[in-house]
Amino acid sequence: MTQGNSDTQGAPDNRLDSDVQAHIGRQLRAGYVDILNQPVPDRFLELLAQLDQREEQSGPSSTDGALKNCSR
Repeated sequence: MTQGNSDTQGAPDNRLDSDVQAHIGRQLRAGYVDILNQPVPDRFLELLAQLDQREEQSGPSSTDGALKNCSR
């Protein structure tokens, strides 16, 4: 008796064809391109600035500078 991976034994192959995956990817990118190109809302920028300020006041930590490197 051969032993195989019990996770894949008898399981149907549910993977999509690479052409189908590529088509889905193109459709998703087309649907989200407008959202990705929108500027970050001012309220979010204000909140990020407040977080940066609090980090500077509290001193160095494990996340020091993480928000500063975030593209805004």
